[in-house]
Amino acid sequence: MAQSSATQNYRSANYQSGPNEGMICDLSEHAEKLVAYEDISSLLTEDQERKIVDYVKSMMDMSYHKISKRYDHWKEADRAHDVYVPPEATEYREKAVIADTRAIADTVLTYMMAALSGRNPMFQLEGMNRKSRQSSMILERVLHQQMRRTAGEARLAQMLLDSIRYGFAPTKIVWDAKANQNKIVNFDPRRVFPDPRVNWGDWDNMQYIVFSDYVSYNSLLYSGLYPKLKQFPALRHKLTPPKNAWNAHHWHKEEGRGLSIDPAQPNQRERNDHSYFTLGDARVVDETWVRLSGHEIGIPSIEQIYLVLTILDENVVIRMQLNPYGQQFPIAIGGLYQDTHKTYGQSLYDLLLPMHDIATYLLRSRIDNVSAALNNLIFVDPTQVSVPDLIDRNPWGVVRTLPGTKPGDGVFIAQVPDVTRGHFNDIAAMGELKQRVSAASDAQQGMPTSDGIRTATEIQRLTQLGSQRLGVISRVMSATTIRPMVRMMVNNIQDALTMEGSIKIDPTNMPTQLSSVVDDGYLDYEVSKDLQGDIDYLVIDGTLPLEPTRNAETWMNMLQIMQQTGLNMEYDAGQIAEEAIRAMGITDMDRFRISEQELQAKGASPSQQISMMEKMRGANVQSQQDIQNQVQKGNLVPMKQARR
Repeated sequence: MAQSSATQNYRSANYQSGPNEGMICDLSEHAEKLVAYEDISSLLTEDQERKIVDYVKSMMDMSYHKISKRYDHWKEADRAHDVYVPPEATEYREKAVIADTRAIADTVLTYMMAALSGRNPMFQLEGMNRKSRQSSMILERVLHQQMRRTAGEARLAQMLLDSIRYGFAPTKIVWDAKANQNKIVNFDPRRVFPDPRVNWGDWDNMQYIVFSDYVSYNSLLYSGLYPKLKQFPALRHKLTPPKNAWNAHHWHKEEGRGLSIDPAQPNQRERNDHSYFTLGDARVVDETWVRLSGHEIGIPSIEQIYLVLTILDENVVIRMQLNPYGQQFPIAIGGLYQDTHKTYGQSLYDLLLPMHDIATYLLRSRIDNVSAALNNLIFVDPTQVSVPDLIDRNPWGVVRTLPGTKPGDGVFIAQVPDVTRGHFNDIAAMGELKQRVSAASDAQQGMPTSDGIRTATEIQRLTQLGSQRLGVISRVMSATTIRPMVRMMVNNIQDALTMEGSIKIDPTNMPTQLSSVVDDGYLDYEVSKDLQGDIDYLVIDGTLPLEPTRNAETWMNMLQIMQQTGLNMEYDAGQIAEEAIRAMGITDMDRFRISEQELQAKGASPSQQISMMEKMRGANVQSQQDIQNQVQKGNLVPMKQARR
C-alpha cells in the first residue's frame, strides 16, 4: 500500500498540469469561424497577436539554428556553379576556376528533366479502380494543359537545379482560384525553415514549415489572401520592427556579379532623391503552415488542427485560418540523394566540391608558375648597369650600362623551373573522378571519349550503364518528390468548386476509352462528374530513352517483324510507318499527304501503280508453309521430281 501511494503521489506531481499549461493562446471564442475556414486575424486581440508572433519566431529560430549550418556549403556550391570569384580576389591566378563542374551539373539536370518531364502528357496517371480509369485519362490531360500554361517545365527545372546544387528544393503547390489552375512556386532554400526534428523524407511528421519572403505591399493587397490589409489601411506604412530583428531574416546570399540583390535593404537614396513620390520598401512576410493540438489554442475538443499563419514585418498577423488544403502542408521537397538517416539531403556539389577545389588549386598553381617564369627574378650589379632603366622601361627596351662595361655583364636572369608541367594530367584525372561519381561521362555529355577509339556498340553500352545509375536517382525522385507533388495537384483540381473546360485531343494518339467523349477533336469536362475518382501518379522507370514508342527503331523493327510473319495483312502498316516517321522528329505529316481530290484528278502516280502491282503479285504467291502442306497432301510435286 505504501508503494502504491508513493507512485500515485509521483504521478500527481509530474503528470498533472494547470489549465493553461502548454497553451499558445486561447482562441475558443473564434472556434466556429475558424472551423468554417474564415480568416480570424482581424479579430485577434493585441495579446493574442503578440503570442502568435512569438510562437512563429520560436519555430523559425529552432529551424534556423539547424539549417544555417548548411549555408556555408551552399555558398561554395553557388560559386562553383556560377564559376564565380569574389571581387576582392585581385591576383590573376585567384580568378581561375575549373568550369567542368558546372558542365557535369548541367548534364545531370538535362537527364533528370528528360526523364521526369519528357512525356506527353507530362505526368502519367492511373486509376486505382475500374471506375477511375476514364477519369484518370481525362485528368492526366487536364494537368498537362495546366503545366504547359504555367510553364511547369521551368518550375520543375528549378526544383531539380536546387536538388543538384543544395540537396534541398522546397516547392509550394498552391491553387490559383482566379485562374482555376495549379501553381508551382519555387523557394530559395535559405528562406524556408522546416521542422528540424524529423529526418529527411519524413515530411508527414513535421509540425511546421515556414516560408519567408519579401513582397511589396501592393502584391500582398492584390493577392486577395489578406482581407485584414483592406480593413486596416494603416498597414500600408511599415511599422517599426522590433529592436532585435529575427535571425532567419538575415541575408546569407552573395550578390555575385549583381545577380542577387538583398530585398530587405531599405531604399534610402530613393527617398532622398524625390520630394513627393516614394515607393515603399519590400515587406518581410512569414507564411507558416503548422499542425497544433486543440488544447494549444483553447479548443480541446479538436484532437489536431492544421492552420496557416502569415506574419507581416515580424509583428502583425495578417492571416490566420484553417489550412485550405486539408491535413497536409502544400509543400513538396526535392533532393537528389535519398538518405532517411540524415536531417538534410546531400547535393551533387557536396560530392564534387572536394575534387573541384583540388582541380582549381592545380590550375591556379599552374598559372602562378607561368607568371613567375614571365616575371622571373633579375639580379643586377648597380656598379655596372643603370638600375632605373630596368625598373622603368623605355619604349625601346634600352638598358644603359656604365662606361667600360660590356653589354650583358652585371645582369643575371634567374630561370624558374616548370614544376607544374603535369598538372593538366592531374586536372584531367580529377575530371574523370567527378564524372565517375556523378555518372555524367563524356558520352552522357555528348563529347567524344578521351581514352582512345571505341566502337559504337561499346559507347552505347557504356552510355546505357551510366543512364541506369542516373535512372535509379530519377526513379527515387519520381517516387519521393514528383508523386506527392502530382497528388496535391490532382487533389486541388478535384476539390475545385466550379471548374469546367475543354482540352484538345489528338485523334491519332487517343486512348480508345476516350473516343466516346471526344467531339470534333475536343473533350469537354466538368470537375464534378468527369474528374473524380481514386487516381494516383505512375512512378517512372527513370532510364532513357523514355519509352519504346518514342524510338523510331522500335517502329521499324515492328514493320520488319510484321512483314516476315505476314501480320501486315491484319494491321494498318501505313499507320505504323507514320508513327515511325513521327518518332524521327517529323511532326507535320499532313502537308505531305495526297488529298482525295488530287488523287481523283491526277490518278495514281507511277510509284503508287508499281506498289499496287507488287501487292497484287504478292497476293497470288502462296507462302512456303502452304506449299509444304500441299506437297504432303500430294497436290503439288517438286520440280526435280516432275523432270524425272
